Amino acid sequence: MDEWTWADVGARVAEARSVRGFSQEQLAETTGMDRSAIAKIEVGGRKLNSLELAAIGTALDRPLSWFVTPPPPVVASRRAQPTQRDDRAGEYELEDCLRDLRTLVDAAALGTASRGEPVDPFTADDAPAVLAAASDARSRLGADPGKPLLNLANCVERTGLYAWSAPIGPQGVDGCYAALGDLGVAVINSTLDAGRRRSTLAHEFGHHILADAYSADWGVDTSDHERAIDAFAAALLFPPGATDRYRQLREEHRLRPAVIVLAAEYRVSWSVALRQLRGYEAIDSDEYRSLDRSSPTRADYMEAGIQVVEELPEGHVPTGVRAAAVHAYRTYKISATRSLEIIRDKQLHREDLGQPHPVPLEALRGEVGAFLP
Repeated sequence: MDEWTWADVGARVAEARSVRGFSQEQLAETTGMDRSAIAKIEVGGRKLNSLELAAIGTALDRPLSWFVTPPPPVVASRRAQPTQRDDRAGEYELEDCLRDLRTLVDAAALGTASRGEPVDPFTADDAPAVLAAASDARSRLGADPGKPLLNLANCVERTGLYAWSAPIGPQGVDGCYAALGDLGVAVINSTLDAGRRRSTLAHEFGHHILADAYSADWGVDTSDHERAIDAFAAALLFPPGATDRYRQLREEHRLRPAVIVLAAEYRVSWSVALRQLRGYEAIDSDEYRSLDRSSPTRADYMEAGIQVVEELPEGHVPTGVRAAAVHAYRTYKISATRSLEIIRDKQLHREDLGQPHPVPLEALRGEVGAFLP
């Protein structure tokens, strides 16, 4: 607690309580403390012991490390800027994920994936540049130029982008992105519907390969930069090659059922499928207007024999991050407690992590060689 003071801890308690929607009385009741104690803690007038801080962390759904360490600089600088809406819940999730990823980087537990050279900037109105950027991105992901890009969260890990999902809420940001060197962290709001979650991750992937340092996206931003990345995300998920599959489906189905099947196969929202098909001139303006008037229902998907696969469900943690957390524990780089914090699986316990790997004798010699024969 040298530079980080009890006043800072108290400010974090007050912030987390506000985001959680608790009054001081409610937090006091939940933790078994007096309301006056909570009030003093929040202004730095009272210290906490570890048990009290643990109780507050549990009540406010925050890890202990969150209260006693400053936020990453990129998030701290964002908070200093005025925002139209309260995006703190998304930023808190982003802080946690950045901290977890940094732990694994410091432990040298992650692979060597990186985004490579940033792509050249483009505008939403420059369709050839958007399509070129999306095609380049698909190549980086090892994806077929025209096929559906499935299991998107696993795919983007190949470029060093790690995606978590969390219930940020209907009023929260659609997604957040922050860079950590050549790596990236994306947090997707799991409150969104399945198609929008994938579009949001594709959008954050756009920030990643453009080497944007930070982004908190509402999904309603009309800035030129955000519109350009939206166009990129749509082309990434629904490339021009999708029109080949559309023509095949039109030989078997009427217009609307064909588009329903196509949107499900590419796992995009109805609006993205329609916009892309119109942009690729696969459907005309009259067909677009007709389709746009009636979004498909669950019954429509059932009638078509389609089982909708939802990616990025609530609580998704990157596959590579979980693997690295187990490896870091088993190679003595992090504790079992820290490993479980990173893995975020309430069904997983310390004994499930297994035993750390035996330390080779040569490694011991390197550490204490002067004392070994």
